Amino acid sequence: MFRMNEQRIRQVVKEETQAVIERNLEQAIEKGVYKALAAFGADVYNPVEMQKDFLFMRERRRAQEETGTNVKRTLITVLISGLAVAFWEGIKLYVKLQAGG
Repeated sequence: MFRMNEQRIRQVVKEETQAVIERNLEQAIEKGVYKALAAFGADVYNPVEMQKDFLFMRERRRAQEETGTNVKRTLITVLISGLAVAFWEGIKLYVKLQAGG
């Protein structure tokens, strides 16, 4: 009837073993990723909500970065304006003192 030689049997066993290992590895990775995302509070079984959550976090981060940039610009503007006013007042005082008065 049907006979397989020993080499072919070893090859089939090796291929099946490799397939089982790959399936188990994929399942373990998927489980690990789900656990990690769940630990961060992500709903892994509702991907649309999870995408919305990530989008919200991205928007908050961008808004915070923009706020920080605007605060820095404002502080620099105030500092430069203050220095300009002090310089101008100094010039006015100097001219007044030179004029005698």
